[in-house]
Amino acid sequence: MNEVAKTLMQQSVGITDEDLARLQPDAERRMEKIYSNAPQVMQYRLIAEVVQSKYCFAGIKEGDRMVFNPFLDAAASTCPLCPRALIPVLVAVQQFWERGFELADRGVEGVEEMNDSALAGMAACLDPGLEYGGLGHVGFRLHCERIG
Repeated sequence: MNEVAKTLMQQSVGITDEDLARLQPDAERRMEKIYSNAPQVMQYRLIAEVVQSKYCFAGIKEGDRMVFNPFLDAAASTCPLCPRALIPVLVAVQQFWERGFELADRGVEGVEEMNDSALAGMAACLDPGLEYGGLGHVGFRLHCERIG
């Protein structure tokens, strides 16, 4: 593992040299990719913005936002944290960050290119809405924006 990744990993999670040596080769490659590219990717925050809401029991409405820096920033978010909405958004957020690390690892300038990728699409709450046997339904558009 390169020194930048190793140092960032030790500073962020406190992993010891002994435990670093125990990482499986594929895990070591993944962690090196993440930690080597974290400074570039962490210049962005990810926004899950509500673009559609109908009969939401939690009170989620169009324009509400969940903000991730990279973890959920509840203070910057305006969206009620309904588990039925949060779970699909978290899956999409994980995919979005993974894509950001892949782009950064390939040297792509500007992680905002993620906004043009297939992953910069939609996430939807687990209630399917009236048309499909449920009641409410909320749709989110994910995009990233540069911090600062």
